Amino acid sequence: MQFLRDNGFTDEEIDKIVNNYDEDTLNTFKANSDNVVEVIKYLKEYGILDIPKLMFERIDIFYLPVFKIKELFSHYEKESVIKVLNYDSSMFDEME
Repeated sequence: MQFLRDNGFTDEEIDKIVNNYDEDTLNTFKANSDNVVEVIKYLKEYGILDIPKLMFERIDIFYLPVFKIKELFSHYEKESVIKVLNYDSSMFDEME
């Protein structure tokens, strides 16, 4: 998954993600790599620190269009979103 390496993921992080999901999920993930990269870039710009951990826990977040994530985040204070998502990805369940 070169597109992840190109966005700062280590081989160890990629292996952990690959080993966590089934083949169908990974194929969908790869097929949506352009959107995945957009989401990664947005989350980095927003201030989310551990994107590989978030991806390992909630790969579905990376299927969402960036505008949807922006919309979800807009309802909360930025610092709260950063703090909570860096700690616990389940916040997305509450946001949706």
